[in-house]
Amino acid sequence: MVPVRAGRIAREVIATPAPRGGVGGFATWVAQECPPGARVLNIGAGSNLSGRLRPVRRRARCLVGIDPDASIHDNATLDERHQATLEEYARQDPEPFDVAFSVFVLEHVHDPAAFSAAAAHVLRPGGALMGLTANKWHYFGLATWAATRAGVSEPLLRRLRPAEQVAAYHFATEYRINTIRAMTAHLRRVGFTSVEFRCWDLPTLYEPYLPTPVRGFATAYDRWAYRIGSPHLMGHITFLARMPDPDPDAPAR
Repeated sequence: MVPVRAGRIAREVIATPAPRGGVGGFATWVAQECPPGARVLNIGAGSNLSGRLRPVRRRARCLVGIDPDASIHDNATLDERHQATLEEYARQDPEPFDVAFSVFVLEHVHDPAAFSAAAAHVLRPGGALMGLTANKWHYFGLATWAATRAGVSEPLLRRLRPAEQVAAYHFATEYRINTIRAMTAHLRRVGFTSVEFRCWDLPTLYEPYLPTPVRGFATAYDRWAYRIGSPHLMGHITFLARMPDPDPDAPAR
């Protein structure tokens, strides 16, 4: 991969109402950013756990999925499947993508610098990186981060959620890049020129992980966060980051 000199990055951060269905609303945004005949990369596409992505499937000429887990081979929505991390896949120097996106992946990233560089590498000039992730500075994110660091996340999850669900869907969390500040810094360092953050809160996503006596806290927090209008306190972050437009004098990749 060719190193990129860090420059300035334009940033917009807004609080938005929660999209209907969470993932479905994000998928609609991704589809809107796909040009006709788009080549699209789904990062973390194992078993299609990211949910229904029909708007993206309708817009993408070629939908490629990557995931280090073998469940990637079970995702029937993809045109291509690669069992690999983003960093491993980028080293294969694939044909560039118009759009790359991830759903609930960033909270699992161990090396944000390497992940960001790989994301920039697989995109064409002017291409877009999009993502949906939990916000570390939300109470749910902070509790998850603290439980992971203390080594008690697995026992806690098994007390709150069915054991078979934890075994099937739970992956180790890192919480190294899923804040607005951290994402902006890493995106800038690898050459992205703009990033738009749309942050929202949806109590029904967090309540199943709260003990029954305090589940009402999720709704109370949601009302408070929207009342003061602070995107940084919302439970989920979605974003669109853009690579620089093509240089007319640069050779084709």
